[in-house]
Amino acid sequence: MKVGLISDVHGNLIALEEVLSCLNQCEVIYCAGDVVGYYPFPNEVIEIFRENEIRSVMGNHDYAVVTGDFFGFNIFATVAGQWTRKNLKEENMEWLMNLPLKIETDWFNVYHGMPSEDLRVLDEYIYPNDPRIKLSLEELKKNVIVGHTHVQFVIWHKGYFFANPGSVGQPRDGNSDSAYAIYDTEKNRIELKRVKYKIQEVYDAVIKAGLPEFLGERLFLGY
Repeated sequence: MKVGLISDVHGNLIALEEVLSCLNQCEVIYCAGDVVGYYPFPNEVIEIFRENEIRSVMGNHDYAVVTGDFFGFNIFATVAGQWTRKNLKEENMEWLMNLPLKIETDWFNVYHGMPSEDLRVLDEYIYPNDPRIKLSLEELKKNVIVGHTHVQFVIWHKGYFFANPGSVGQPRDGNSDSAYAIYDTEKNRIELKRVKYKIQEVYDAVIKAGLPEFLGERLFLGY
């Protein structure tokens, strides 16, 4: 079976639609959190998740929008998060509120920031050179999917992988193309993928919504 893996959509509908068109062969899709935040299509994105039964964990931006607590966020994230909180439909807020901190499947566990049983799962950043990757794989003896850093990578250790499919909505690894991954359950193989999308449309929507221009500009840079 083919499984789609995405993360950090951040309300970027244009990017999400392009990625989903590449995942039509997948029977199920999992998201490593941050469905909303930054970009002005939170309702449309959540409705696509609901309609397509895309399963997601909660990300730190999702949590901030639900709670109204933006402590530690920079000004751009705070402004966008408050805008999202103000504009989110009640039923979509309820959906966001009910996201779990962890998803366990037969093939992998999904977290946002790092494998954890507490709120550290939302805030800890795991990059490819982090020693906690190998420690987590040895402890869990299971594949791990995370998001949060917006940096796409996969690390194998003792037969298991620790992967970040990268960000759908705001890549930060110097590549402006939207990121995702496909996992083959029969072969235990994960492939990292990229796809171009219409960044200018997102930029224009950012300006129209009155959100910080920087949020649109950074998409062209992939950072």
